[in-house]
Amino acid sequence: MSTEFTEDPFTEDPDRDVCASDCSCDGSSSSVTSTSRTKKIKLTGNEIVFVDRLSQLAEITNDDAQLVVWPSEEPKFLRALANPSIAAKNLPTFEGMVPALPDLVAEIIKKKIYLPYAIRSRPNVLNAEEATELSEHIDKLVQQFADVAIQSGFMNGKIDGDVDEIPFVHVKLQVLTTDGCRYWHQDSVPFRLVSTLRGPCTEWVPPEFSTATLKRRKHDSKHARSMKLGDVALFKGRGDVDAKSIYGHPGIVHRSPRIEESDATDNNYVTAEN
Repeated sequence: MSTEFTEDPFTEDPDRDVCASDCSCDGSSSSVTSTSRTKKIKLTGNEIVFVDRLSQLAEITNDDAQLVVWPSEEPKFLRALANPSIAAKNLPTFEGMVPALPDLVAEIIKKKIYLPYAIRSRPNVLNAEEATELSEHIDKLVQQFADVAIQSGFMNGKIDGDVDEIPFVHVKLQVLTTDGCRYWHQDSVPFRLVSTLRGPCTEWVPPEFSTATLKRRKHDSKHARSMKLGDVALFKGRGDVDAKSIYGHPGIVHRSPRIEESDATDNNYVTAEN
């Protein structure tokens, strides 16, 4: 999930090293080593943090944290979505601004991804229980993302405030059938939350290799790491710093999966932005 911020003025430049706010970047190739479940990796003052609870994603607000990962337990909907007989066109999708109100997000998303009656042109690939579980999972991610963004001063509002104070989060549950943002880059937003539900997952490099990787943004990196399916990752981005200044900024360097070069045909993932 990710929040939308000011558009990158260099969006039309195909060789830029930073990613515009509307870019969703997920994936990994089979050659990338999966990250270990180590609690904390400290690299030259920058940290990759693995946490035990969703609420601990707030660790991203620490100055040194560049990436925080919550390895969620494998839910039923994840196993259901892995079914190779499900065509990409039938995978659940959603995009919209949703209010960060507990339970309301789940209600909105379930109405979009599950029909209580059968329609040939829009089959339910999740049963009612699985659709509820996925909707409630995304609901929790929205609440946590909004809480982090408010704490950091990048979003106004109060989750438990009056109706006119409730913050909105931009949620995408979408399918990629191409490589997407195939080049190494940093996002031009303060934070982006990403979780892959099917197919290849996001690749990233440890912060100490950020500059070297950005200088060879079109090439593979021997330092690449991969998220795992179902991981919930909160990325720190560059924010709205000058896009002409490529190097030396905080923000995890990452790229989309190489779907076109793998056995996978698609990936299904959720992002949240403010």
